[in-house]
Amino acid sequence: MRSSIRAGLTGIALALMPIQAVAAEPVSPSVAPERVATREAAPSPAPKSALPTLRTASLAADCARLESQIESGALAVENGKTNAACIKPGGKGEVTARDLSALADRTPVPLPDYCYDLATGDGTWWYTRTDACAISVWTLNVVDVRTGRLTGQLSYIQADLLYTGADAPYWAHQVAIDKTDGWGTIGGTTVSGGGTCTGACTLASGDIDFPSQPVNDTGLAFGDILPKTTVTAAGAKGEGRTKVNYRFANPTWTVQPLGVTTEPPFNVRCDNAVPGTTAVGCVVPAYPAVHVVSLTGRNPNYARHIQEAQTSGLPGAYPNGQPLRRLTDATNRDKNGDTACPQFADGGYPRPTGYSCDEYPFRSTWQGAYTGSVGQPTPYPGRTFSWCQISALSSRVGPNGWSACMIPVSENSSGGSLLNRFYIDNRVIENDPFYVWITT
Repeated sequence: MRSSIRAGLTGIALALMPIQAVAAEPVSPSVAPERVATREAAPSPAPKSALPTLRTASLAADCARLESQIESGALAVENGKTNAACIKPGGKGEVTARDLSALADRTPVPLPDYCYDLATGDGTWWYTRTDACAISVWTLNVVDVRTGRLTGQLSYIQADLLYTGADAPYWAHQVAIDKTDGWGTIGGTTVSGGGTCTGACTLASGDIDFPSQPVNDTGLAFGDILPKTTVTAAGAKGEGRTKVNYRFANPTWTVQPLGVTTEPPFNVRCDNAVPGTTAVGCVVPAYPAVHVVSLTGRNPNYARHIQEAQTSGLPGAYPNGQPLRRLTDATNRDKNGDTACPQFADGGYPRPTGYSCDEYPFRSTWQGAYTGSVGQPTPYPGRTFSWCQISALSSRVGPNGWSACMIPVSENSSGGSLLNRFYIDNRVIENDPFYVWITT
């Protein structure tokens, strides 16, 4: 394996916490994006699932095809080789806790915990904003071409891992092959592979690392690819998708099994379009980002306002509400803020000593107090709550409109800074959907 990759993977956290942006530093394009711990412990949003794309008809029919060839006499002994091999995917539920535990101990870049918790063995992809995985079970059969009798069998787990870097202009797709059982004429079997990337990405030969390796009981075989984004210009964005392929081989088989191609059913997006950072980074855009705000954290009044605003019907609540969408235009952001929280000198609300006006949805969203009403016959009305110290507004319910509340200045400032950090860490760009999750 490439020494640079192995060195870059040494410091990766076992828990695979969500990627957070760090200060931009020069990085080697041959080193996989590195995992760093979150700044504060917080619950993790649930991963989403997507159907696998690796179950092609040709793979499902590989062993049936071989059986038909043997029955028809189309295969003959060549150079003394009497065995042929085929491969077939397993089904849902065909993975054991013991197999997953062994896989977790061996995988070079460990999969997130949710991959093992949710694995059923059918290759379903699970993904978050920053990583994705799929675990599938496979069987390789070796048969005698003269009789069709089974002479050997190799059972294995295929574990895909895709992970991105919030401030790295590339991502990684790793495939691990872990033998779980085997017998008969499988000695000397090797596996090797390669990969491709389509879309706004490049993949040079030096970015592909899946050399020929033995398949044995002492360790697993694996390979990875490191596609680089072609996005560079300020404000640019682009998406790409990877495929990793591999094939088993054995010098004693006269017919080798078909190769396997594994592909996530979603794209990776890389961009240079997040205000506040000039670093290019990548995420899985199919998963909307989730901003976690705690009622018992550093900004309890800020969190309480968001919670009550969401409870009254306003959008953004994780996981079942309508998502918010990021607004990056400075002029419209100011209009949102001025509409929800006009200054007292301009006929707005008086600010109690030590308090400032907080608005929800955030001024940096298209659902904000001004932009959320654009195109409507009349602007949507605002709302507030009994503890918010704004007598000019009343309580309301429903999905349309906005909320304002007086909260301590320090909390308002801190909440805004953390929101901006969230945007950068999760690469939430213009019009990106996202949620706000209020936790205890």
